[in-house]
Amino acid sequence: MPQPLLELRNLTVAFDTEGGQIRPVQDVSLSIYPGQTVALVGESGCGKSVTALSILRLIPSPPGKVLGGQILFEGKDLLPRSEKQMQAVRGKDIAMIFQEPMTSLNPVFTVGEQIVEAVQLHQKVGTKQAYEIAEQSMHDVGIADPHKRLHEYPHRLSGGMRQRIMIAMALSCRPKLLIADEPTTALDVTIQAQILELLRELQHERGMAVMLITHDLGVVAENADAVAVMYASRVVECAAVDDLFDLPKHPYTEGLFRAIPRLGHVQDRLQTIAGSVPSPRRFPSGCKFHPRCPRMNGDALCAEQEPALREIAPRHWAACHKIEDFAAKPITPPNTDSRRAEVSR
Repeated sequence: MPQPLLELRNLTVAFDTEGGQIRPVQDVSLSIYPGQTVALVGESGCGKSVTALSILRLIPSPPGKVLGGQILFEGKDLLPRSEKQMQAVRGKDIAMIFQEPMTSLNPVFTVGEQIVEAVQLHQKVGTKQAYEIAEQSMHDVGIADPHKRLHEYPHRLSGGMRQRIMIAMALSCRPKLLIADEPTTALDVTIQAQILELLRELQHERGMAVMLITHDLGVVAENADAVAVMYASRVVECAAVDDLFDLPKHPYTEGLFRAIPRLGHVQDRLQTIAGSVPSPRRFPSGCKFHPRCPRMNGDALCAEQEPALREIAPRHWAACHKIEDFAAKPITPPNTDSRRAEVSR
């Protein structure tokens, strides 16, 4: 196996609050290889975005801090690096697309000025050449008349256009890893499809790795090679996308699939996962999913001891005490594209 481009080892992140310390990310471990797309999936508040921000050391400190673990990029730990050293990594080696482009773009500067700033920060080029790179980046992401758009302000552009600008800015320095945090949030379905197709094309052309953060399993089915499922601060299952969609092992993952509405299935109401996501201030003891778990059946082990993430099949990891007791049945994946439909057959 090649060396992972990015490897998280037992990453734990905490925030100090007036009510005490909370840990939205605990013992998170995952790997991303060159050219691979890994999806980080889970409900809002499970720790996905905090994990992504931790990779780039963008957690505000205080109140945030990394309590333990390692963030290895090309085999070297990013945590001991100085802020100046991290500035050389951000944008150049690892770039990030944030959820809402309107809050990420500065309204008082043109989009061209903002892309140029990113280019000149990491490449030793003059202003003229930086503008040429910015214009080419905008052309690469499918923006019509990029020379004119360079001089537009963000408020004059549509949501889809602003998201393309963010992608152009992120890719202007040709990073090795792109972190896309809910890149299609608040966009209509047509624009969503265009943005995701654009990311796939650029990834194929440039051979970069992608960490795709989302809660949309349809997006995962169409774009990911591997999936890490997060619940209440921890990764509870990790596998190749085909394996996860064909035979999920963790009860939370099973619940996510069952909750997806399907075309052609008549039912009185959608299936749901009982209970609600726990607050980081009041995580339950033992397995954090046990108050909602259909497998528990009053077992004291689930309520008292948190299960470790372990390999229960080749390259398939899950954190559950009762995997061997419950032979999981194949669950039909969401009706997305032919590739995943073949898996369901």
